[in-house]
Amino acid sequence: MGLFSAHRRLAQPAGLAVAVGAVIRNTGREVAARLGKARFAAMAATNDARIVAILLLLAAVALGLEMAASFHVI
Repeated sequence: MGLFSAHRRLAQPAGLAVAVGAVIRNTGREVAARLGKARFAAMAATNDARIVAILLLLAAVALGLEMAASFHVI
C-alpha cells in the first residue's frame, strides 16, 4: 500500500457539506427574489409603455381632427 491508498478515502466533514448546501439554497432564493423584482419592474414598464402609447394615439387623433378642421374638411 502506498502513501495515498485508494482503499481508504478521507470523508469530508459533515459541517462543510451542510454549509455548502445552505449557501446553494440561499443563492437560489436570492436569484429567485431578484427575478421576481425584475418581473415586477418589467410589468410596470410595460404598463407605462401602454399608457404612453394610448396618449400618443389620442394626440395623433386630436391633431388629425385639428388639421381636418383647419382645411374645412369637417
